[in-house]
Amino acid sequence: MSVYPIAVAVFAALTVCAGAAWWRLRNLQRLIRRERATVRLTEAAHHRDIRALVAVHRAAELRDRLLTEAEQIVTAEYARTTRHHPQEGDTR
Repeated sequence: MSVYPIAVAVFAALTVCAGAAWWRLRNLQRLIRRERATVRLTEAAHHRDIRALVAVHRAAELRDRLLTEAEQIVTAEYARTTRHHPQEGDTR
């Protein structure tokens, strides 16, 4: 019995196993890259959403402040004008 066919068979089996391991490692690396990209996109979307929420919150605060100031101006004008605050007994 010759040693060469056994050596060739062992070498072929090792080559096939190494190729399969390389192929599996390559697929795992692609999967990891895909997962990292997904995480980056999710974090970017989260930061974008937070910035938008902060902008909406600031706009609401500004609106509330402006409405409060406008209400104070209108109240002051109503108080200054007598036709909007009739005296007792005046039915106009």
